[in-house]
Amino acid sequence: MQFLDETEKMVAESLISSDENFKKMHSEHMEIDKLLNKYSTRPFLTPEEQKIIKELKLKKLFGNDVMKKIIKEKIAVK
Repeated sequence: MQFLDETEKMVAESLISSDENFKKMHSEHMEIDKLLNKYSTRPFLTPEEQKIIKELKLKKLFGNDVMKKIIKEKIAVK
């Protein structure tokens, strides 16, 4: 995960291996990233594709915020 410091990365890796919900969120996040990369290689996007990209970016951002919150909470508990 990008934009995480070393402590946050270690906590994220721990959560990926120990928390099924976090692992699922992370997998979805990575899948969305792959889809966005697929669209970024196209020279032209239809209005429908543009709408899909916008929705994917919002979903990715929301998921990122949720995962970051979980990581911060886990660090605060330690």
